[in-house]
Amino acid sequence: MRLTVGKAALLAVAAALGGIGFATHENRIHEQDKLAKIASEIAGRKVGVRCPGFFGGLVDTHGEAGRVQFDAGGRPENHTDLSPETCAQLRKLTHVDFSCLDRGTCGYAQFQAGWAAHTLAHEAFHLRGFGDEGVTECYALQNTSFVAQRLGLPRQRADELQRWLFAKGYPNEPPDYHAAGCYAGGPLDLSPQTPAWP
Repeated sequence: MRLTVGKAALLAVAAALGGIGFATHENRIHEQDKLAKIASEIAGRKVGVRCPGFFGGLVDTHGEAGRVQFDAGGRPENHTDLSPETCAQLRKLTHVDFSCLDRGTCGYAQFQAGWAAHTLAHEAFHLRGFGDEGVTECYALQNTSFVAQRLGLPRQRADELQRWLFAKGYPNEPPDYHAAGCYAGGPLDLSPQTPAWP
């Protein structure tokens, strides 16, 4: 009798874990589809976004927030792979309190969440075909608000977040992520007719 009860308990635990695993997988697929729609708008074509599953996240050793592979001819793949941390931050972006932008008191938690939106924009510009990191970064910094809005932030708050991330993040990036024409009214300004920058 104990053996039967023990087997039944194990089966119940296995079924519960299987159900949780299935639900988690379904949530990840839904999340990836949502992010892919945003990336596709920027890329100008249908692209995919991959967030690692639980086990994939455990063995992720790339150390990059996101990546797009290019072939020998300079053509990007049709998807981007985002890190577990980037995906987690994108998932919770609308739950982050960005009212600190009004007071100038935002910290690392807000930066991480906002930078994840920027990362999606950056990888989407790679998917559009831009291989140069400086140009890609400049365009992405001008589209962080777009991503944040698509994820649910109000436009004004998303615009404030974009400007804050540019001021805090861009100066600290490596030289190859800087482009000579990345300034208001410059050749990489996507909206030169507007005074706002980025």
